Amino acid sequence: MSTANISNLSIQTSMRLTIRQAQNELIKAQQEVTSGIYADIGAEIGGATSMVVDLTRDSLRLQAIKNNNAVSTQRLEASQEALDQMAKAAEEMNVALIALSGTSNLNNLQTGIQTISNSLATFTSMANTSIGGEYLFSGINTDVQPMTEYGDTSPAKLAFDAAFSSYFGFTQTDPQTVNIVASGAAPSMEDFIINVVEPMYTGTDWNTNWSSATDEVMTSRISQSESVQTSASANSEGMRYFALAAVVSRELLALNLSDGARSVVTSQAISYTGRAINGINSTRTLLGLSEARIDKASASLQVQIDIIETSLSSKIEVDAYEASTRVNNLLSLVEASYTLTAKIQALSLVNYL
Repeated sequence: MSTANISNLSIQTSMRLTIRQAQNELIKAQQEVTSGIYADIGAEIGGATSMVVDLTRDSLRLQAIKNNNAVSTQRLEASQEALDQMAKAAEEMNVALIALSGTSNLNNLQTGIQTISNSLATFTSMANTSIGGEYLFSGINTDVQPMTEYGDTSPAKLAFDAAFSSYFGFTQTDPQTVNIVASGAAPSMEDFIINVVEPMYTGTDWNTNWSSATDEVMTSRISQSESVQTSASANSEGMRYFALAAVVSRELLALNLSDGARSVVTSQAISYTGRAINGINSTRTLLGLSEARIDKASASLQVQIDIIETSLSSKIEVDAYEASTRVNNLLSLVEASYTLTAKIQALSLVNYL
């Protein structure tokens, strides 16, 4: 008599393969339920995959522009706040200058000059505003502080003192200042201010003594076909005339001048302050237009993104109900396979002997 081995190995191996396959399918189905899209897009949609890639790339590009717009808007809002503070400082300086018109009272002059000095300090601080490590009014030199503070040893102060001495032949502390005539042929206070001091602020000396900014300002692409100005420069006319008005007032009003010469100083400073206010407000208007264009561009970009996302979803989204049903069926299959495998492994011929 002969015997033969009876084994359930082949049955167990088959069940393990079934379980492994079901587990892989379950992982894929659970991923689809969680993400809402096909786990393997290429396998599911075949040749349409290239279109999905193109749509995804377009959506990401538009979203990147929209994100950059948010950064530009933040920079513009900060610039507007700084310019608003400058405009207020200019208004305060203008009020002080008007109050000083026709007065030679020393106390009034000292009070007015202190107000003007405070306005100049506010202006310089606002011109040097930075956000995110970038200076707002440096043009394209965003890593360079644009304005040099005005002080006793600053280049602008030294240049003014040298110009005064060269023009009149004596310093500001010399008693001869009382003899300076108001206007007429040189040397006169009017000629000195208009033809000597003013060109130092409207010409290239400005970049030597005051500003490290560039005339070129930052522009940003706000849509696929549109770019706008998203910064301002400390070299703008409004800022130049603000500094000019402040320096003329601060340096000349306290001198021992005749009433006529002091009146010329006051009237010129008021004129320069008016030009400063107009220039600053013009810059604010320009940046405000950029803000409005960015808002419209961002809204348009969002519409385009939504359209692309809708088209993309129609190609790669799974049926949530179908995916959930498949997960439940696979879970049942795996559980049944585990149970059957356990029973097969428990089979033994000893139990029947």
